[in-house]
Amino acid sequence: MPPKPKRPAPGRPKPVRPKKKPPRSLPTKVRELPDGPGVYIFRAADGRILYVGKAASLRKRVQSYFQPGRPLDPKTARLVAEIADLESIPLASEAEALFLESRLVKSYQPHYNIDLKDDKSFPFLRLGDGPFPALALVRGRTRSGGEYYGPFTDVWALRRSLRNLRRVFPVAACRRRIDPARPVRPCLDHSLGRCLAPCAGLVTAAEYDRTVRALRAFFQGRNPALVRELKSAMAEASRRLEFERAARLRDELEALQRVARHPRGLSRKFGRELPADRRVLKLKERLGLEKEPLRIEAYDISNLFGSEAVGSMVTFLAGSPYRDGYRRFRIRGVRGSDDYAMLAEVLRRRFSETGWPKPDLVLVDGGRGQVETARRVMKEVGVDLPLVGLAKKFERFFVAGRRLPLPVPPESPEGLFLRQVRDEAHRFAVGYHRRLRSRKLTASWLDEIPGLGPVNRARLRRAFPSAAAIRAATVEDLAAAGIRPELARRVKEAAGAGPG
Repeated sequence: MPPKPKRPAPGRPKPVRPKKKPPRSLPTKVRELPDGPGVYIFRAADGRILYVGKAASLRKRVQSYFQPGRPLDPKTARLVAEIADLESIPLASEAEALFLESRLVKSYQPHYNIDLKDDKSFPFLRLGDGPFPALALVRGRTRSGGEYYGPFTDVWALRRSLRNLRRVFPVAACRRRIDPARPVRPCLDHSLGRCLAPCAGLVTAAEYDRTVRALRAFFQGRNPALVRELKSAMAEASRRLEFERAARLRDELEALQRVARHPRGLSRKFGRELPADRRVLKLKERLGLEKEPLRIEAYDISNLFGSEAVGSMVTFLAGSPYRDGYRRFRIRGVRGSDDYAMLAEVLRRRFSETGWPKPDLVLVDGGRGQVETARRVMKEVGVDLPLVGLAKKFERFFVAGRRLPLPVPPESPEGLFLRQVRDEAHRFAVGYHRRLRSRKLTASWLDEIPGLGPVNRARLRRAFPSAAAIRAATVEDLAAAGIRPELARRVKEAAGAGPG
């Protein structure tokens, strides 16, 4: 006689698992696209990437492919006939969309993309290092260091704009070695008003730095603060009867006020544009994925005996870190050092955010235990995504439901790439954890100093990275942070008995 099925205990109802949502149809995905800049990806029925495009408005651009009665050229008509699925990556600006489109096309070589497939890179502007950095137009791989702005699509227009820009911000644009102790004869650019001639010793490091900061603020979109600084500097120059300098500052101000749009620095988001990177394609083969993991999210937990426990989420797009997709989580519902429960809390909170884009691959720091925890949580919240764990011991890869690690060599290109992603999540989590611990240690004894209110405590925390730094500071250092001298002496006396 077969055994009777077990019934749930009285008073304990059987948990209800959310049903897995059916996949959305292509017309539904098109209607739900955001009305903002980004990149769209068309796929065939077998998962192949057919076409990658950029748009100022994802919704309007993609809808234009499917408008009934719209005449299409033969190539576009064949493309539309093959489209079976759609992905989109919303971004902050058209410049970011342009850059990511270029990376994706170079990496995946879609059949219907004609442009951008070669190794020719978009031009960037590079602002160098050192006390007298020079501005240069570069492409592709360049020497390390410096700041990069772009990309730009029209190199001819960029060269012309660069000449005009240097009349407003006259920074050096040559390869001369600048040594204030050994001045040389200035070049023609100085005579044309396009260089302050630091090589000839005609400008101080402080004034050159002010021009560089103005140029940097221009590229980063901080024009309001720059306008106030230029007005103040112009008034000061007029007061000192430095009319030539005041006129140049006036020209800078007028130029900035005419500019409504400007390129943003993208190096912090995607890094410089690199040749085709096949590591993501290898991941599809190694992990047995249905499609390329264009968007990867990695998670890590950091805590010291449960104190100030935090979780991190980092995002990689097309093989590069995407800082706008980084998130921090302060653990709220777990006591003690239960890393599994902390990971579960982080994943529940992350996947409860319906407005965040879903990744193509989830990477957790850990082995089978962390992978099974992540799979259980994702199943509870109705999320079905590829999942892999990377254990630090022996650098082995694990997937849910499989006892043995995957045969992915840790030193292979795809193995090294996933280790890079895992290490970035670890770095991000540890940095946040240290900041919270330092803030807690500092606050624990600063709060007890009479007369030291929240404003002055905040000033000290901004000026000194830790309680140990406050203890090591002199009274003059403390006063320089913006607090009164008598209060600084009181802080120094308390710091002698405070925790380090």
